[in-house]
Amino acid sequence: MNQTLNTNPPIPMEDGGATTDRKRKAEEGVKPAEEDEDGVKQIDVVEGSKHSDGSIYRADAHPLHELFHLADTRETRLKPMRLTNPTPSCYPCWTACRQHLGCAMLQIFSLKLAKLPSTAPPGGHGPVHLYGFVAVRDLLDPLRNYVFNRSRDDPLVIPDPTSDPFIYLSGPKRGVYLQSRVLIEYDVRIKAREGEELEDDLPLIDGAATVSELAWTQAALTSRIPGELGAAVDLRRSLLRHAVEATVEVRITRLVAGPGPGTRPRAVELEITGCLAGGELVEEEIKLFRGVVREPCALERFVVAARSDSYLFLHFKGAGAAKPPEEFDWFAFRVTSHGCASDRRKFGLATVEVKVTWSSLC
Repeated sequence: MNQTLNTNPPIPMEDGGATTDRKRKAEEGVKPAEEDEDGVKQIDVVEGSKHSDGSIYRADAHPLHELFHLADTRETRLKPMRLTNPTPSCYPCWTACRQHLGCAMLQIFSLKLAKLPSTAPPGGHGPVHLYGFVAVRDLLDPLRNYVFNRSRDDPLVIPDPTSDPFIYLSGPKRGVYLQSRVLIEYDVRIKAREGEELEDDLPLIDGAATVSELAWTQAALTSRIPGELGAAVDLRRSLLRHAVEATVEVRITRLVAGPGPGTRPRAVELEITGCLAGGELVEEEIKLFRGVVREPCALERFVVAARSDSYLFLHFKGAGAAKPPEEFDWFAFRVTSHGCASDRRKFGLATVEVKVTWSSLC
C-alpha cells in the first residue's frame, strides 16, 4: 500500500508558542532537534537519560524525572475501553454524543530500523534479532505504555532489514493522550548470534525523548531516534485532534487444511496493517502485526487513535506454504465515540473475525 501524506500546507505555529517550546526544552535539558545527513530531523532527546549508566533513574539528572515518574518502571494502570459505554448524559441519542467529541491523541504509525550500529556485520542483510522496549509516558497516567516490548529470549526477528526494516508494534496498551507533552522512553538492543553471550549484544537506542503538542503540523512526521555507534530508528507519528480510542481484536477462526483426510491446518504468514482515512490524514500505514499463525487463535489487541470524522481501514495479507500470497479484503469501520462494530470474512487461506471497540480517552 502506498503511503500518501495530506498535501494541505502545515498549520503555522504562533511565534509565542514556538518561543515557549524552545524555552521549555532548554530548561528541561532537552537537546534541540538536529537534521541527519539524509534530511530526517532528529527527535528532541533528553540529555543525561540513559538506562545503561542509570542516569535516567536519578532524580537530579533532569527536571522531567519527577513529572513522568521515570524511577517507576511499572506499566500504565489505565486500561483501554474505559468509556466504551455511553454515560447517562449521552442519552437519549448517544450516537450523536456531544460530550465525548474526542481529544488530542498521539498515533505512532511505525518504527523503522534506519541505521545499524557501526560494529554490526557489514551489508545490512538479516536476520536481526531485536529485544528491549519502547514506551510512551503521558500525563494521563505517566507510567510506561509499551508500544514495543520483547525479552531477549523472545526477540523480534527482522529477516532482512534492507527489504523490510519495520519494527512491528506490540502496543500501545491504551490510547496516548497528547493534550500536553509526551515522553518516549526506549532501550533496545540487537541480540548477538547464536552461541554468543549477553555481553556480545549490540546497543541500538537508549534514552528518552519528548514530543510536544506545541510544535506540530497537520501531516504525519518522521523523527529519528539517534542510537549507539551510529545506529538510528525512525519514528513515524502524528497528532490527531478530536480523536477517540479504537481497540481492535482479531480472531482467526479457520485455517485451510492441508491435503489428505485428517490433516492439520496449514500455517499462514500473516501481515496486518491499518490506515485512517478522512480528516487530517488521507492515508498513512500503521504497522500492526507480522507473524506466523499455525492454528485458529485470537491475536493480541491493537489500540489505535482515530479522528471522530474518519474511517479505520484494516488490511490483511497472508501466504501459505502451498499457496501463493493472498491479498485479503479490507475491513472498514466508521469511527464513533462509543460502542463497537464487528465483521467476519471468509478467505481462501483463513476466516477472519474483527471487532473494533470505540471509547473516548477522557
